[in-house]
Amino acid sequence: MKRGKTPTLTEASEHPGQAAIAVSCTQLGAGYTASRAKRIIDEWIELLSNPTPLVGLQFTTRTPKRLFAALAGQPRLTRLVVKWGDYADLSPMGSMTQMRHLELRGASVVTDLRPLATLTNLELFALEGFRTIQDPSPLGSMRNVTDLEIGGAWMTPRNGHIANIGFVRELQALEQVLLHTLVVDDLDYSPLLDLPKLRSVRAMKVRGMQPSASRGDERRSSPVVTGRGYRGESGERIVVSFIAQHRAESDASRDQLAW
Repeated sequence: MKRGKTPTLTEASEHPGQAAIAVSCTQLGAGYTASRAKRIIDEWIELLSNPTPLVGLQFTTRTPKRLFAALAGQPRLTRLVVKWGDYADLSPMGSMTQMRHLELRGASVVTDLRPLATLTNLELFALEGFRTIQDPSPLGSMRNVTDLEIGGAWMTPRNGHIANIGFVRELQALEQVLLHTLVVDDLDYSPLLDLPKLRSVRAMKVRGMQPSASRGDERRSSPVVTGRGYRGESGERIVVSFIAQHRAESDASRDQLAW
């Protein structure tokens, strides 16, 4: 089956050498015996553990950690999307220095981001589903990122916690930020004001956050604030949507203002 121009494959034998594929090799249903389902995963592990022509890869079903670990054999990847899985060790990403687009979703057991520090060419980065990130500083090396998404488990929903977002001051190319089902533990969202190219932010409203989600925030006396909203250091207005949870689109579910 094909999804757009990218083929979606179930078995590794269906891969004759395409540069970009989607893989649906788990959650196969009653049509597959347990032994055949295991063999299918084993065959993908064998294939991905060795060099291939792949530069684009998407996992559309659960990604077991042993399958994720096999990605260490694919340093040429420039685009990787993982829907969900029990992967925790991100070290297979360390050699993917040409990566431009990385989505790590359903990352419920990820806690250590240090292996991502080598991904300096990323332009889009998404990490969601995690519970707690104590040290987000490795993300500060992603200086070419223009689109950033960080959040907890929006489908549950369960808030994720991140110690701080001070690292975004290093991401001077950022244009869009989505912080959904996420609590920044030090409640300091002001690093977003230091980004010269930032145009829009969607963030979950958190009690005590600074700058405040309240339209009557006393920080309007700050030198970076003009009129009814906030301006970044470049003088450009930053449009912010405060959302109840990820993908809440109705006006009733969010409060907008310009930082």
